Amino acid sequence: MNSNLWPARLYALDVSRSIAALSVVFWHWQHFAYNGTFPPDNVNRSNQPLYGLFRIFYEKGSMGVDYFFLLSGFIFFWLYKKPVSDRDVTFLNFWLQRFSRLYPLHFVTLIVVGLLQYIYLLRNSSFFVYPFNDIRHFILNISFASHWGLQNGWSFNAPIWSVSIEIILYLLFFIVAYSHYGDLVFCLLVSFASYAAFYKLHHDIFRGLSMFFLGGFVFQFTSIMFLKYRPYIKIIYITAIISWLMVFLNYYLWSLASFIGNLDIVELFFHKIFPIYILFPATVCSLALAEIVGDLNLRPISWVGDITYSSYLLHFPLQLVFGLALSYGAISSSTFNKPIFLLIFFSLLISLSYLTFIYFERPMQRVIRERCSVRGR
Repeated sequence: MNSNLWPARLYALDVSRSIAALSVVFWHWQHFAYNGTFPPDNVNRSNQPLYGLFRIFYEKGSMGVDYFFLLSGFIFFWLYKKPVSDRDVTFLNFWLQRFSRLYPLHFVTLIVVGLLQYIYLLRNSSFFVYPFNDIRHFILNISFASHWGLQNGWSFNAPIWSVSIEIILYLLFFIVAYSHYGDLVFCLLVSFASYAAFYKLHHDIFRGLSMFFLGGFVFQFTSIMFLKYRPYIKIIYITAIISWLMVFLNYYLWSLASFIGNLDIVELFFHKIFPIYILFPATVCSLALAEIVGDLNLRPISWVGDITYSSYLLHFPLQLVFGLALSYGAISSSTFNKPIFLLIFFSLLISLSYLTFIYFERPMQRVIRERCSVRGR
C-alpha cells in the first residue's frame, strides 16, 4: 500500500500513545492501596484523587495497553511491511532497531526495581505489589520473556509485560511481511480469530495479536481512504467523535447498563468489542488522516510522544520510591488520595521521562545503531 505521500512522522499518533501510557498510570494508582496482598484487596477507586474528573482512566486505564498494540501494528505495517517484503530490511537490521529502541531503558529500570524491591523487602518482609522477584523471574525479565507463559506471576517492573508480548508480535510480523502476507483481509481475519482465542483462553499473546493485526488493517484502510475516498474522510472524523461522546456519556452522565438492563451485554459490547473494533480504530484512523491531509498539526507538542516509553517504564519505580517513603513514615497512606500528590507524582514522572528520553534513551539508541550500522526509526 503506497504511503509515500504521508509525512515522515505522524505526531498525532505519538501524542495519543503518550496519553494511553498515562492512562495506564492512572489504572496503576491502585498500587498505592497495597497492604501486603496482591492484587490489593482494599481499593476504593472513588477515593482516588480527582476521581470525578479522571474516572474513565481509573476504571479503564488498562485498555491503554490495547491501544499500544493497535498503534504498534499500524506503525509497523506503515514503516516496515514494504521494506521487509522487498528485502530492503534484513532480520538482523530489523531486530537491532527494536533492541536499540527498547532494551537499554528496560535493563536499567529492571536493575533499579530489583534494588528498590530488595530494600522494601528488608523493611517490610514482603515485596511492593509484584511478588515474584527471584532469580528465575529476573532471567525471564532480562530476556524480555516475562509474560510468555513461563512466569509464576507478576514480577519486577511488571508493566514491561506488554513489551514482552510485543517481542513475539515483532517476530510474527516479520515472518508475515517477509512471506508477502498481511493484506487488509488477512489482518482482519487474524484479528478476529485472535480475539476469539483470547476471549476463550485468556492468554495475552492473543490479545496482542488481535490488536496488532487490527492495527495493520487500520493502516491499510487509512491508506485506501486517503488515496481513493478522500472526500469521505469526515465520516471517519464523525465516527471517532461520536464514539468518544458515547464513552463520555456512559462514564460521566448516565450508565448504559442501567439503560439496557443487562450488565453482561454491556460488559461484552461497550467495554470490549466497542473500544477494540470501533473506538480505537476510528481514533487512530481519524488522527492519521487529519495529520496527513493537514487538518491537524501536533508537532509543537511532539515531546509528549517522545516520553511514552520512558513514562511507561518509570512509573512503577517511582511508585516504589513512594511506597518506601510510606514504609519509613515519611508520608502517610492518605497522601496518595490527595489531588496535590497526583499533581506532584505526574509532574515528577513527566519531568523524569523527558530527561530520560533526552539524556539516556536517545543517546543510547544512537550509540547502538552507529556501532551496529543500523538505520531506521
